[in-house]
Amino acid sequence: MNDFHHSRDNLNRSKKPSKKKRQLSELDKEVEAYIMSSDDSFPLLRLANILKAMKIPPQMAKRVVKESIKASIEDYNSDMGDYNLYLTRGLEDALDEFDLDRFMERSWQYQPIALKDQDYRLLNEVEKYPIFIDSYNYSLPIHTFGNNINFHNEHNFSKKKIINNNDIQFYTTKDENMLFAKVTNIKFEPISYVLIKEAVKNMPADSRTKLQYNPTLYNRTFSISLYVLLEGDPNKSHPYLRYDSNPCTHTNTFLGGDKRLEVYGLEADNPHFHFQNEDDALLCIRKYRDSGRHIRWKTGKCNAIDCKHLVRYLALLDNLEQSELHRQEEQNLSYGMPFLDIKLKGKKIITKSVDKLLDEYPLLDEKSGQLIDMLRESFKMLYPVKATQGDKSFKRLITSLRFLQLLHDEQSNTLDEEKLEILSNLEIECASDVVGAISSCSQKIIEKDYKPKFIISNQYLDSKGEGEEKEN
Repeated sequence: MNDFHHSRDNLNRSKKPSKKKRQLSELDKEVEAYIMSSDDSFPLLRLANILKAMKIPPQMAKRVVKESIKASIEDYNSDMGDYNLYLTRGLEDALDEFDLDRFMERSWQYQPIALKDQDYRLLNEVEKYPIFIDSYNYSLPIHTFGNNINFHNEHNFSKKKIINNNDIQFYTTKDENMLFAKVTNIKFEPISYVLIKEAVKNMPADSRTKLQYNPTLYNRTFSISLYVLLEGDPNKSHPYLRYDSNPCTHTNTFLGGDKRLEVYGLEADNPHFHFQNEDDALLCIRKYRDSGRHIRWKTGKCNAIDCKHLVRYLALLDNLEQSELHRQEEQNLSYGMPFLDIKLKGKKIITKSVDKLLDEYPLLDEKSGQLIDMLRESFKMLYPVKATQGDKSFKRLITSLRFLQLLHDEQSNTLDEEKLEILSNLEIECASDVVGAISSCSQKIIEKDYKPKFIISNQYLDSKGEGEEKEN
């Protein structure tokens, strides 16, 4: 609780007055060139070499680059002041004036924000309770996207025949002083219109909806993102945790002797997680000019750790002596993730068992039942239940991560569209459970007099539960 209020005091700062344009030093100009460039054409390694040529000691490189980027962000945000993690008024008042339209515009994607490491740890740690959404059908599994929402800046997807679905849920804390959003997104982007048109000709109409799962015709991208809405303002949303599953691996970038390289690896396979932290919020940020020559920022970028590397790290962490855990804490060896803190506090991350996930999946025919049985047996053969000694914080989480990896591998090894649909749906349900467990998301809605205490009105939900796009 002390950390909670200490963090709040740090962020409850007054609005800054506008200031004159900053004069850039040679270092600032090099850093500016770095954040204005694409990841491939101007990597962090090249910037490190420039710093070396400028006689900046390696142990100072990260600090001076971060300070320069912070100054650039402050120049851009000079009229907005610093951000507060907490609501500036009561939750009821904040929700009465909650402007969902601003969240739907997603302009917050271009607002540069960098919090401190202790704030990112707090965002994962604090218990979160769902806020009731009017018209949201809570009986539907997430993978059906029956509560589909279409963001304003995605209307061009239909022109490109991109199939896109979103589910959004909002959370608050027990003290009702913070606001969070969880966005689940799945997207199928056509690889070849010609091949899709040809495939449709030879398929019965009732089977065409499964065509999107064919990896030779569509690229599937799936993600779950958690955001804090700073000051309760949907236009100041900041991502702090993301799960990704897509066709491409993620190349990590580290400055100097970053010890995360040993834990994360140079490349993150799929599926993988992005844990936002102070270093990455700054070092991975990018800036560019849009078609109108206005400055825009690419925010929320950070390094990734895949399921295999994360399982290895969690298993190691679970077997460390308490003295070694404290030594790592003293040396700040959390690697930008919340798990060292969780272990030190003796907490456990509880996820659904594989059997429960499979039992909950709705079987439509004999073929789907056979696939479920096959997955159950394959997982038991790969990871037989073993007796564990000691108090393990991550045993359940490791099991879920291994199951996510199995689902991904099975998707990579088949072209059967019916099978791919079931595997995709199971991944959505399992990943949603994992992300919620890591970030302390409860399923219990805050009530008063046996009714939801808070309600968010949502005109963007598909009230029919069919995922059809609504017109404004």
